[in-house]
Amino acid sequence: MALTLPKLKLPTPALTRKQLAAVVGGLVVLLVAGWFGWQYFEGGGPAPVAPSKPQPVIAAKPPAAATAAAPADAGPAPDKLIEDALLASGLKRQLDQLPQQLIAGVRQSGTQRASPALVKAIENAVAESFTAQGFHDRVSADLKKNFDQRRLQALLKDFSTPAAKRMIELEQVAPSPEEFARFARSPAATRPSSQRASLIKRIDAATRASDLAVDVAFSSMKAVASGIVGEGAGKAAAVDKAIEKQRAVATQKIRAATLLNLAFSFRDASDADLEAYATIYEAENSKWFTDIVYASLLEEVKSASAKAGERIGSLASKPAAPAAKPARSKAGADARTCLGLATDRAIMTCAEKYR
Repeated sequence: MALTLPKLKLPTPALTRKQLAAVVGGLVVLLVAGWFGWQYFEGGGPAPVAPSKPQPVIAAKPPAAATAAAPADAGPAPDKLIEDALLASGLKRQLDQLPQQLIAGVRQSGTQRASPALVKAIENAVAESFTAQGFHDRVSADLKKNFDQRRLQALLKDFSTPAAKRMIELEQVAPSPEEFARFARSPAATRPSSQRASLIKRIDAATRASDLAVDVAFSSMKAVASGIVGEGAGKAAAVDKAIEKQRAVATQKIRAATLLNLAFSFRDASDADLEAYATIYEAENSKWFTDIVYASLLEEVKSASAKAGERIGSLASKPAAPAAKPARSKAGADARTCLGLATDRAIMTCAEKYR
């Protein structure tokens, strides 16, 4: 499934304890879960996550001969059908990789200015908040709540076509930052044909990839910042104001980045495959699926971001380590040995050594 989320750097400024407590006022922590290297626009990129082998969709086993035939309308169990749809669409593997890629982005950007200890603490807060299981459970639960056997079975059929399989495999490849940078400078990215550009935009619109990227970016920024600064109308207003300053420029970059990422992912696909893939996602069954997944991912990102913000904010509230007591002068301790001498003159002469 063509879901593309930006990784906004965490943090851009150094995160001192004082700054953590005063994230508002133009200093907003940027934290977003996602699959796309937003850092490309900053001149770098997170370490790529090695792709795992494609996971096949496992068909339900036929009933044993001695077992009575099930009613014709029974169909596969909801949980099994949902899991098969997540596998076939490629979404399950993307969700599995998401936390690792997020941590890689945090590590790559956070080490530039923050101390190693603080970066590690932030990594831990993010890892504890964003989990593959959390995203998987949220999406699965929402699909089960809105379960539609007919639509899911139709989607499995669509995703099983040769063209769809090729496109989904291309989506799963984790590129290196160097490969992506080379593509971004190539004619395929800077001067695509009108037909190619139109097909990429159709896929983006049908999958709502750039819409999701923008929504996740700003909802995450707000949730993280609010979690750090705590409750209060004044604090909330300051967070909103700081975020709004970034919205116009960031939105434009996120949408451009999403289209560039889609063009890169599908660079080896034919126009015919792009057309077939766009047609699948423009169909009513895919719209139903995409809308549910969109809302689920957004809610999980908001929830995880708020948790991460609270955990990061707690770093600022921890009392500083007590200052070490000044060590007693070794010289003073040694000077006391002079007191055992027989005369005052001898004592004074001895003590002069320790002044």
